[in-house]
Amino acid sequence: MAITRRQFFARLKRLGYSKSRLQMTRIGLTYEKDSDDRVTVTVPKHHESTFHILGDVPYSGIFVEKIEGRPINWGTPVDTEALGMDMFEVCLGLCSGEIQLVQEPLDGREEGGPA
Repeated sequence: MAITRRQFFARLKRLGYSKSRLQMTRIGLTYEKDSDDRVTVTVPKHHESTFHILGDVPYSGIFVEKIEGRPINWGTPVDTEALGMDMFEVCLGLCSGEIQLVQEPLDGREEGGPA
């Protein structure tokens, strides 16, 4: 069962994040963690299929849920079915360190990393 937005933001607060004084966009909610690396997490309102993490951390980037038949033009595709998690759980896992990114080669390429 997927977690709700309210549960997601409560768990994000438990990880040390708080609502940002500067919202990155009016159509999303931004939370930040003031530490040496200052990390911000932005989640669009009325969306559960994407989130954006900014900061000098290994999991920084735009993450988009991989959905059959829908092309992903930008961001890191996340196969939630293979992980057995929803996007909120993936975001919390990245922010807590329970999930780590593994760079795999892109289709038709030998090396990993961004295109």
